[in-house]
Amino acid sequence: MNTRSSGGPGGRAVVVGASMAGLCAARVLSEYFGSVTVIDRDPLSTDAPWRPHVPQGRQPHLLLHAGTRLLEAWFPGVIEELYAGGATPFDICRDFYWHQAGGPLIRPATTMVGPVMSRPFLETTVRRRVADLPGVTLRGGAAAEGVLTGDHGTRITGVRLSDGSARDCELLVDATGRQASSLGWLKELGYGEPPTSVITVDTHYVSRIYRRGRRPARDWKAAVVIGAPDTRRLAMALPWEGDRWIVALVGVNGELPPMDEAGRLAFARSLDSPVIADVMAASEPLGTAVGHRFVANQRRHVEHMRRHPTGWVLIGDAVCSLDPVHGQGMSTAALQAEALGHALQHSRTVDRTFARRYFRAAAGSVAVAWSVTVGSDFAYPGTQGKKPPGTDLINRYMNRVTLAAQHDEAVCVRFSEIAGMVRRPEWLLTPPCVLRVLRLSRRGPARVPA
Repeated sequence: MNTRSSGGPGGRAVVVGASMAGLCAARVLSEYFGSVTVIDRDPLSTDAPWRPHVPQGRQPHLLLHAGTRLLEAWFPGVIEELYAGGATPFDICRDFYWHQAGGPLIRPATTMVGPVMSRPFLETTVRRRVADLPGVTLRGGAAAEGVLTGDHGTRITGVRLSDGSARDCELLVDATGRQASSLGWLKELGYGEPPTSVITVDTHYVSRIYRRGRRPARDWKAAVVIGAPDTRRLAMALPWEGDRWIVALVGVNGELPPMDEAGRLAFARSLDSPVIADVMAASEPLGTAVGHRFVANQRRHVEHMRRHPTGWVLIGDAVCSLDPVHGQGMSTAALQAEALGHALQHSRTVDRTFARRYFRAAAGSVAVAWSVTVGSDFAYPGTQGKKPPGTDLINRYMNRVTLAAQHDEAVCVRFSEIAGMVRRPEWLLTPPCVLRVLRLSRRGPARVPA
């Protein structure tokens, strides 16, 4: 099958799952296939505030700079469209009150600016752009239930739907999330699952939306307060469209944030900084608090798969599902979609060479985020799983980095570039940076009012 890049429109691709990973994949596939169909079991109405099968959709989300850059490249003008609809322009340094290791980070201005908004608003905006792409069809309310195969089960040729119909394809992209529905279908054909790493964190979120009330004296747009690791507590407040806040209280390794407002306020007051509690106290609660539990980080090492059919790949949380508290999920999904595009660009056919090239690139796309997330989660007592060598030493150093970032703009920017997935963690390990961190961290926590 020749892709569009190697000689005109041709071939069909199917994406199962209209998540951000699925939508980004569809955008990339539209450049190489004459027909792209995105299938999702949820209705894809622009009127629905939430997708029922996205339980974390009611929790806070951040689109980091890496994801913002790719979305704007794929959908020119989409970031301004989000701003026009009520998203908040957000500098990850200047506009973020970040309190950790006993004090707030310094907040210099940077070029790492992107939108903050609710996930339904972001998905609806991007989905509308995807639906306008030539050759792309969105089909909601349709569950995929199995695959069609050819060449004695070695090639995927289509997908079966719950209504009895089928959709032929040369490439099936599974964007169904961490459950990766297609792996069960492939198991019936005799294929095994990829090796998987699991790090258990048992994180509990309780989030509530607030109408912004009397504005306290502040010069930041969002806030996070991270308690000492032994407290297993943190909280964040992000702006949403419609003049709203979403405030999430987070407990790690079994710590349970309360659902009632009085208990929530006491939880927020227990942290080292009062800024989150002050936001709650100054704002009007809307609706009820909504909980979400994230049990474990999970990474499927697709790059090590020995056997799999041609015409099939995984993307998004199906490859790597990270604790949402780190805010890296949507951006890592976009980076995997970029890797998919590169693999298609270098492959004339959807064959095993294409799959190997993509899986290696996808693994590279998530490796840094996995390392950062897993390392951070092992700072909390009770995290379970195979600890990467040197994690404890790195966490002690990162505590020094956090302290230094409370006093020095250069360290803070570099720290934020890594958090925003702009640079790799190694940038914090250059000799000049290490010396700067060790010197500045001796000052201890900054005592600066919010």
